[in-house]
Amino acid sequence: MDTIPQLRALAADIRSYQLSREWSDAKLAREIPHIGSSKTFKRILDPEDPLTEGLNLETQLKNYQAAATYAAALRAKDEPAETEYDTFTNIEETRAAVAEAFTTETNRRLVVIEGETGTGKDTCLRYLLKTWPRASVATEAHELWRDSVRNPSLNVVLGDILNALDVRRQAEEKGEALKPLTRPSQRLETIVDQLNRRKLILFINEAHHMGPGGLNIIKTLINRTLVVPVLLCIPKLMQRLVSGSFDEAIQLFGNRLSRRVQLPTPPADEIIYMLDQNHITFDTLDTQTRAAKVIAAESPMFGNWSFVRRVIKQSRNDKPLTLAQISESITQARSRCVAQPRAR
Repeated sequence: MDTIPQLRALAADIRSYQLSREWSDAKLAREIPHIGSSKTFKRILDPEDPLTEGLNLETQLKNYQAAATYAAALRAKDEPAETEYDTFTNIEETRAAVAEAFTTETNRRLVVIEGETGTGKDTCLRYLLKTWPRASVATEAHELWRDSVRNPSLNVVLGDILNALDVRRQAEEKGEALKPLTRPSQRLETIVDQLNRRKLILFINEAHHMGPGGLNIIKTLINRTLVVPVLLCIPKLMQRLVSGSFDEAIQLFGNRLSRRVQLPTPPADEIIYMLDQNHITFDTLDTQTRAAKVIAAESPMFGNWSFVRRVIKQSRNDKPLTLAQISESITQARSRCVAQPRAR
């Protein structure tokens, strides 16, 4: 069996595992570092990429064999995915924003979901994909999207969107012959054709990696189709992108923006609800209230909701917790992460 088919088969198996865990590409690269960068992973998955430039195929094959072995080991001890609390502010606000954009008949269909690390962007994305399973697709921006004014990088952006739309597999299932889509114009016209067949929500995670060309593509898709683009991003990094792409940003965010949602850090009342759902009880109501306020105050420095989950993990106990016990759990959770500067 040739190296490239073997490599792509291994990458497809890893992608299958990624989808089962509902991981972003960035999280996949962190959890299974054998695959290298997310851009290399995407290149290997792209059937139009000949993989003739910049890759040592024999080395990549060994890496991906190791990655597949590691993914198999992870499968054997997988834990359930994190619970989604659909009444929480982050999910309620994003759901409302996307629903509003999906039902509009104007060009104001762009939704921007901004949140610091750990405020629930990935959780919201998973929930929204489940809410509109037949009307949504998702992709993830990465380093090669930044310089997308140039054709090679522009092709990457368009190729990732094509992969999200699953155009090639659909054509094969229908017995249709799909010509190689190597030029940006071919890829763009195929995407426009697909998006004009039915109204779709296009989620782009890590959207702060987009460059001016990527923003222009979104503007073009809004103008020529009924797509609802939803950009999930980190606020400071998106601000940097917008300030460096002034003309493109004005055209896109000026009169095509439906809503911008800013995800909050964990509020005390929702922390109490999560503690209760995880069967964490307290000796008094005052202890519960004080604990939630401390966790809410500290969570922005230590990963937001991931910090809350760490506190919960440290707090599991058959008996109601005292103030001293929950304080120790908070200290233990704090010691397991590096403090981040507060967002200004």
